[in-house]
Amino acid sequence: MRRALRRALGRPLRLGVLALAILGAPWVGRVIRSWPHRVAVEGRSMAPTLGAGDWLLVDPAAYRDHRPAVGDIVVAPDPREPARLLVKRVAVVGADGSVELRGDALDASTDSRAFGPLPSAAVMGRAWARYWPPRRVGLLR
Repeated sequence: MRRALRRALGRPLRLGVLALAILGAPWVGRVIRSWPHRVAVEGRSMAPTLGAGDWLLVDPAAYRDHRPAVGDIVVAPDPREPARLLVKRVAVVGADGSVELRGDALDASTDSRAFGPLPSAAVMGRAWARYWPPRRVGLLR
């Protein structure tokens, strides 16, 4: 009886695990690729979209085949202090491949209005998900 029950339950369970693995594989790969590039938000320049203390996953391969698009939230080094990373939204993509970055809270943001456009190659990746704090977990838009 137990053997028959295990066989009956085992097949759907294996199929369910296989389906989950196939459907979840792209997400797992993206999380694994993004984890070493995660960043913490400091300040309020991206409010209300992002707040101080938010931790973001950043996909470094997002722009391997194309340039950033207007509206993307990206991570790039601050041209005035390259060790400091900026999390900003792409406001303009120039025909020459440059990008202008802006914070969502313009009054609290130091962005391309202060330091000018950046070459799109300077963009380190696209922030695509917030994983901390737990009450704010989700995909970014």
